[in-house]
Amino acid sequence: MATVVWNPILVPSTERWNANKGASKGGGRSITNQEQVIAGPSGYATASMTIPVNTREKVLAMRAMLASLDGRAGTLLVGPCEGHRVPWFVDPLTGGAIVTSQGDRDAARDPAWDANADTSADLDFRLFANAAMNVTQVTIQRVRGGLLIPGMLFGIGQRLHILAALTGPDPVDAGGLAAPGTVGAVIRPWLRGDYPAGTALEFAKPRCLMRRASDDDAEIELQLSRFGTVILDLVEAF
Repeated sequence: MATVVWNPILVPSTERWNANKGASKGGGRSITNQEQVIAGPSGYATASMTIPVNTREKVLAMRAMLASLDGRAGTLLVGPCEGHRVPWFVDPLTGGAIVTSQGDRDAARDPAWDANADTSADLDFRLFANAAMNVTQVTIQRVRGGLLIPGMLFGIGQRLHILAALTGPDPVDAGGLAAPGTVGAVIRPWLRGDYPAGTALEFAKPRCLMRRASDDDAEIELQLSRFGTVILDLVEAF
């Protein structure tokens, strides 16, 4: 079954993402109420989104997407709306972050904005070295972008990860802005595959392969038979 494409007109009003669900394992309490719990890096992503369907087009788009998913059998590629939490490139003249929407507007007026290294909104983060399946530490190469901060989400392939910690200082230039270079990072959950050096890391629009958590959710409740909201619960698909 082909992966369903998320319709961009369906914009969540609230979203709850956990990129590392199930990160601990335990065997339950003993007769003396003692319990051994251990950390496990093999977590998975979950999400819950409240999506307004307040126009005719959105109601129909939601119906079509849910029908195409065939309950829990189908998958879709979707991710969190990170916005200002993305490590955007900082304009060296103004000191402001150059976000995608601004870059698109500027490029529409004059393509030279997108071609100029000081004004383009493009980000370029990569794996600096080969990374094997199940590792929890990687070296990230920044070719273009802002400073990395623990807690940021990123995508690699069709999987979602979180920066848990940096193992060293993030390179900066003389003015304190992010400079091209490498930095080690602790990530969660562990990598689900082998990735060669140079593999792109997506910070601007991280995406994860997900499926519905239940066949019984996401019912479209329309007030006065017109508009309403849909709560969509998702779990990572493997």
